[in-house]
Amino acid sequence: MLSIHFITSRPSLENDIAVLRRIIEIIHNKDHFIAHDWIETAHKRLVDHKVGTDDWSLIYKQNLEAIARSELVIAEATYENFAVGYQVSAAIQQKKPVLILRRESADRNAFVTGVEDGWVRHAQYTDKNLAPIVDKFLDDNDIKVKDLRFNFFIDRKIHNYLRWASFKTGKTKAEVIRELLKHDIEKGEY
Repeated sequence: MLSIHFITSRPSLENDIAVLRRIIEIIHNKDHFIAHDWIETAHKRLVDHKVGTDDWSLIYKQNLEAIARSELVIAEATYENFAVGYQVSAAIQQKKPVLILRRESADRNAFVTGVEDGWVRHAQYTDKNLAPIVDKFLDDNDIKVKDLRFNFFIDRKIHNYLRWASFKTGKTKAEVIRELLKHDIEKGEY
């Protein structure tokens, strides 16, 4: 199950809510979830004409936190928008795979069309090919069958603790660290 941050612009919320709902449905149908499920709340605020009362510092913080805890980012970027570009840039800085979607009929001069990075995939969509594009991006980035690896540096105190815990439990240092992290994740504080 992947955590996905979904980005779009106000014009998309106003004009293309059905497409946005479809993208979210595709994500849920793959048993993944939205890191910060804000689309329906924001759309309701637009419909109720309550947009001017938004707390933009809270929205900014929520979006950056959602990017940090997500594994993937999907941006519907048919309409040029600073916030979409900013969030895509933040995701790239955090080395998150990003899918930038644009309607086939969209303006090709938008900022996001110029974003070229190994973490970014661009796709122009129609109503017919939207689901296969999103499905492929999700499948290509869903690593279920193997553990992911990374390296990190520790100080002497942590090394001594891991060596002691490994000896005491009969587990490898990696298993000790995984269990500590799983325990912290299960608290649900992230």
